[in-house]
Amino acid sequence: MRGWLLAVATVVGLSLLVVGPPAVPAKPWTIGVSYQNLAFPYVAALQKAAQNACKALGTTCVEADAFNDTEKELKNVESMLAKGIDCLAFEAASLKASSASIAAANKKTVPVVQFNGKAEGGAYVTFVGSEQPESGAQLGVYLTQLYKTLGKSTLRGIYLRGVAGQITDIARNDGLKNRLKAENLLDKISFTEQHADYDRGKGQSVTESLLTRDKNYDFIVANNDDMILGALQVVRQFKLGGRIHLAGVDGLPEALEAIEKGELDATVFQDPEGQGGGGIWGCYLALSGVKLPKDILIPFKLVTKANVNEFMAIAKRVYVK
Repeated sequence: MRGWLLAVATVVGLSLLVVGPPAVPAKPWTIGVSYQNLAFPYVAALQKAAQNACKALGTTCVEADAFNDTEKELKNVESMLAKGIDCLAFEAASLKASSASIAAANKKTVPVVQFNGKAEGGAYVTFVGSEQPESGAQLGVYLTQLYKTLGKSTLRGIYLRGVAGQITDIARNDGLKNRLKAENLLDKISFTEQHADYDRGKGQSVTESLLTRDKNYDFIVANNDDMILGALQVVRQFKLGGRIHLAGVDGLPEALEAIEKGELDATVFQDPEGQGGGGIWGCYLALSGVKLPKDILIPFKLVTKANVNEFMAIAKRVYVK
């Protein structure tokens, strides 16, 4: 019964992670799992969720880390295919170049379930994840609210971008700018943009460099929580708390705790259980003959002090210190 309920939940695009083992024993399938870069805390949380799903289903999961390198990603996938995996759960590192890994699986007639990072090109069964432009759009919602709250004619801010050219960074930037354009705020909210590679230390150093030269900013937003937490260290150092407003993306436990303390205004929560666990469940259901929709979308949620407690439980289950 639980397996059936999860199948139904999957098809209608609800949260996918395990509520318990399936009603019938899993077949001895082997699922290959390819991750973008496990150095990123969110991707590590995806891995924990995927491992939980593998354990619950009793399937063998073979994992590989692309380290954000599409050549390594392809070699990893080819190695897993040579070992005889039955399905590839694939988190693409690149919008374009990662299609080579999907094509390799297609050539071996191994079904592909994409999760979190979605590549263009190649045949795949389903994509389980979130529409990354929506995370940027939620940052845009936050900035729109901030603009109205502060009551200034214009706002100046720092925008910490991720890895230049990387699929998620491009999508989040597009979502943010498009949302501000829709709100007619592009000429009222200006950015100093720098890439900080999703890295906390780089987020801190970039912010320190910028604020040392000019402290007259209203906000800092970042395309992930690690960078905004690095920026927060600088804001604390320069005693600018309450004057410069901060928001990130992901919903890391530290970010949620900073929201509780009032040091961070907001984050945009994406669900690692729905995406990481969903990638494994997608493979399991596809191999079981369940026809899945082309996209199983897990919504982003804007988290503020008003609703932060709702997201703490999920974060604590999959983020391992």
